[in-house]
Amino acid sequence: MSPEMNNNNNKDNVIDIDIKKLQKNLFRIVPIALVAIVLILAAVNSFYMLEDKENGVVLRFGKQHEIVTTPGLNFKAPFIDIVEKVDVSSIYNMEYGYRTERVGTTQQEAQYSDEEDEARVIVDGANNNASIALLELIIQYKISNPADYLFKVDDPRGTLRLALEDSVRAAVQSLTLDEAKTQKEIIDEAVLPTLQKKMDEYEAGIEIILVATQNVQFLPNVEDAYQQKENANQYKNGKKEDAEKYNNTVIPQANAEATRLVENANAYKAERVAGANAEVAQFNALYDEYLNNPEILQERYYVDAMNLFLSNNKIVIDGAENDSIHKFYNFDDNAIKETIIN
Repeated sequence: MSPEMNNNNNKDNVIDIDIKKLQKNLFRIVPIALVAIVLILAAVNSFYMLEDKENGVVLRFGKQHEIVTTPGLNFKAPFIDIVEKVDVSSIYNMEYGYRTERVGTTQQEAQYSDEEDEARVIVDGANNNASIALLELIIQYKISNPADYLFKVDDPRGTLRLALEDSVRAAVQSLTLDEAKTQKEIIDEAVLPTLQKKMDEYEAGIEIILVATQNVQFLPNVEDAYQQKENANQYKNGKKEDAEKYNNTVIPQANAEATRLVENANAYKAERVAGANAEVAQFNALYDEYLNNPEILQERYYVDAMNLFLSNNKIVIDGAENDSIHKFYNFDDNAIKETIIN
């Protein structure tokens, strides 16, 4: 190929660029692109989404501006507002005296580890009979004020644990051994208001939902003494129940028998008094009749006496004026047979 043809090809491949025109176009397009990017970023940064269980704490220039509780899409000022989302519906657990290493499932059992240093508390300290107990409990809480939870306390959960330890020790040391061992609800009722009061003082934005004592144990020597005491109490209660059973069965029977005897005595008394009054009335009537007709009354008494006498005897001997004659009266079969013997 000749040199002349190569020169012609090179001239055809050269592109003529107008630098001034290009600069003019760039100065016009770049600002538009920057504005578009800023508008897109502002639009994206102007909205945020809240779930049903969430509240949004809006910070404007780093200071709290408002708390948004409406779920769904919400507006905020772009670039100057920051939204902190806080779950205010979920219930959180905190364990005291133990930790859950593995949650139980249908295929494996739960696994726990003891925190003895944390669990050790003094019981019955108020009565100068202090003993060390190992206490395990769990609390449940939720976030009631998201702004306080985020900004009033640096470490809300750590603060809650410290307050829980203090509340437990203050509540348990006033309980007796029996109360701590057998009445766990007393511990729960004492710890919850004390703990809630502390969290309110700290303005931690936390509401205590539940305090539930899981287990209370004593050290081995204290546990042995407690068991011996419990055995003695069970023996005493057994004897007391037997005495109450005896009291509820034998004594009522004795009282019923005594009542029956008294009623019978009263009935017999009333009967005898009524009979005596009737005899007295009869005697007084006969006496009045005797005063009016003494001969008739004497004859009546004589006839009554003879009837009584004859009804009680089979044979009667009647001595006549003549000593040589005696009469025998036989009262067999309601028939009177007379026999005279000289």
